[in-house]
Amino acid sequence: MNLQKETSKTIIKLFNGVLYKNDHPKLWLELENAYASISDYLKPLGVEVIFDESEGYAYLQNLEMEEDFPVLLRKRTLSYKVSLLIVLLRKRLTQFDMQSDDSRAIISKEEIVEMFELFLGESFNEVKQVKEIEGTIKKVVDLGFLKKLKNSDNYEIKRVIKSFVDAQWMDEFDKRLVEYEVEK
Repeated sequence: MNLQKETSKTIIKLFNGVLYKNDHPKLWLELENAYASISDYLKPLGVEVIFDESEGYAYLQNLEMEEDFPVLLRKRTLSYKVSLLIVLLRKRLTQFDMQSDDSRAIISKEEIVEMFELFLGESFNEVKQVKEIEGTIKKVVDLGFLKKLKNSDNYEIKRVIKSFVDAQWMDEFDKRLVEYEVEK
């Protein structure tokens, strides 16, 4: 298959993470125009394009293949704190969508720290705890669920979080959270 230069760039961007319409309009347009050929190219590799036009994001996901088929995209195991922050952000996005017509959900670092501290409890070393939360925020940014806004301590909750954290995932996490609290 002979791919055009822009199509190749689009595929490479997808392999590197989530492609957002607003961040890469040229690549997004290429994905819209060449979606069928990109899908046909990736399918034999065991990968499919998840393409949400209404929310403005696309990413790659492994297809269900035979047991001995090699996996191209590795799944990551998330720490408890990263999982907790992702769930809290997903819940915040749901609240935001119910209360606002704006398409961008913005949250401050202070709000994230406050949300997070409710679940971590009292700390003897508040500075250390805030540093740990900042590290967790950075990991969530690296995963593509948050985007740091320039020249501020604010973040945008990326809508792709809805695709990864659905109601079932949140329900299972809530059950594990209750088990965790009981074990404490």
